[in-house]
Amino acid sequence: MTDDPDVLANHRRASRVVMDGEVSIRFSSDAIVGSGKNVSAQGVFFLAEGRVPVKVTIEGRDGELDGELVRIENMGSGKVGIAVKFDEQAPDLVG
Repeated sequence: MTDDPDVLANHRRASRVVMDGEVSIRFSSDAIVGSGKNVSAQGVFFLAEGRVPVKVTIEGRDGELDGELVRIENMGSGKVGIAVKFDEQAPDLVG
């Protein structure tokens, strides 16, 4: 396996474009319920059925995009990386 971003990008289903604008998401669901897998004094890990729907707003683009939360990753220094998959393709974002 490689860490080379150019090689990794070739395995993606859609090409990525670098952006530098504000993005916000709004959660569309009230509660996420699932089966607990492990717990400690510091946190809990559980599995939930289905999807976590969100609404996405991207600076410079009118309206919201519907999508689903697919990953949250602790990036350190108080930051998190958040990945959202859109329900429908939005080619205007990359072209």
